Amino acid sequence: MQDKLKSKADELVNRITFYLNGKLVTETIPAGLSTLDWLNQTKHMFGTKCSCNEGDCGACTVVLAYPRDGSIVYEAINSCLYPAAKLHGRHLITIEAVGEPDKLHPIQQALLEHHGTQCGYCTPGFVMSMFAMFATITHPDKETIFSALEGNLCRCTGYQSILEAAEEVSEGHTPQDIVPEWCRQVEEQLISFKEPAEMQVINTPSPRLVQRYLVPEDFNRLFDYFAMEPEAVFIAGGTDIMVQMNISRKAFPVLIDLSRIPHLQRLYLQKDGLHIGAGITYSQLLDSGIVKSDYPMLHHLISQIASQQIRNFGTLAGNIANASPIGDSLPALLAMDATLSLQSELEVRSIPLREFFLGYRQTALRKGEIIREVILPVMPAGAYLNCLKSAKRKSVDISAVITAIKVEASGGVISSAVLALGGVAATPVISKLFPGLVQGHETHNLDIQAIARVVAGEFIPISDVRGGAEYRSTLIAKHIEIYLEELKGGQA
Repeated sequence: MQDKLKSKADELVNRITFYLNGKLVTETIPAGLSTLDWLNQTKHMFGTKCSCNEGDCGACTVVLAYPRDGSIVYEAINSCLYPAAKLHGRHLITIEAVGEPDKLHPIQQALLEHHGTQCGYCTPGFVMSMFAMFATITHPDKETIFSALEGNLCRCTGYQSILEAAEEVSEGHTPQDIVPEWCRQVEEQLISFKEPAEMQVINTPSPRLVQRYLVPEDFNRLFDYFAMEPEAVFIAGGTDIMVQMNISRKAFPVLIDLSRIPHLQRLYLQKDGLHIGAGITYSQLLDSGIVKSDYPMLHHLISQIASQQIRNFGTLAGNIANASPIGDSLPALLAMDATLSLQSELEVRSIPLREFFLGYRQTALRKGEIIREVILPVMPAGAYLNCLKSAKRKSVDISAVITAIKVEASGGVISSAVLALGGVAATPVISKLFPGLVQGHETHNLDIQAIARVVAGEFIPISDVRGGAEYRSTLIAKHIEIYLEELKGGQA
């Protein structure tokens, strides 16, 4: 059986079809090659810059246009972390095509007039981040501009002139001015794109970090591929795996990309709560009215995770499967008592998230099993939920400590409490002591400093580049003090 499957996969060609700056192209893409490396090494298009190669600086930003829910979206992404195989059926827009030979694009013109460029290395990334924003949003405000540009670094001009240029474009232009006609013409083609999914299967015979990149279009094909390649690694966004490949040169001989399976792209509300498919990106959650209204803590937290470019293809399920002890979303999900739906070839099973993390980057996932959905229960009316992240930057940074809390009270007396923490142990954890210290007590009559001191002493954090053990213990205590002061002050 496996020989038959392997033979079938070997027959599939390593070509994908997509649009590059308005032109339909069919390209041979080596397995695991990033979009940045494809542009620089294969197409010799050097406007898109390589700098950090791990998604922090934004110099490599490009824009993808593709259909979602019946309309075309324009999204900025870090091309250094975006596997080129994912371009299938999409429109890749790079800095080379934004302006015209004899006329700058309005974004470029504004940057020029406001002296928003000096060495110029970061400029293409800023232009493309602005392009995606202005192609989507009419007259964005300052907060929206800040959010769109927080993933782009400049080390010589200073940000004020860049922000002034963005504000000028916001005031004087609409998406109709920003998106060229050749982009609009491609939009109709993207909606009707019907290229066979098999064209996405990538097989590379020559030695590379990735030998085979498989993109199933449904669960049956997914588990057929896994039967053929039982050591394969599953990816959704791939933001962490691509960093390991780029920086550590770690090999992943076979990758199975889950992002084209329709069932994993579902986001829906049922009686038992919000179901988040494993392919749903952070940006989709941030744009969701349900998340904003019913899960405001999660909505606020997501705005601080990574950058706009990474949120556009990074996933919540991927953050869980990665099992980092400092994963940004994990304490909040633990505090909300999230459940995971896991799927293998033979069964679908559920497991509480609190039972998922077994050790440092070790999980309860069995061989050949994927996260199918993340399920958030309906939050109790009047419950106090909050999340605090301590890092050197508000976003695009890994926390020293991140915590989340959920407290329910009736008549001013606490009936239940959960405190979850990241960055204090080998896994994300739930405090065992905290509930007993607050449950049954009145919210306005808590010994806040004593509670904070006891809970901080429950953990023995490590020291690393993001903070010493004592510093982390202090942060734990300060987070608890902030939460309990808010409860005491009636802000819950």
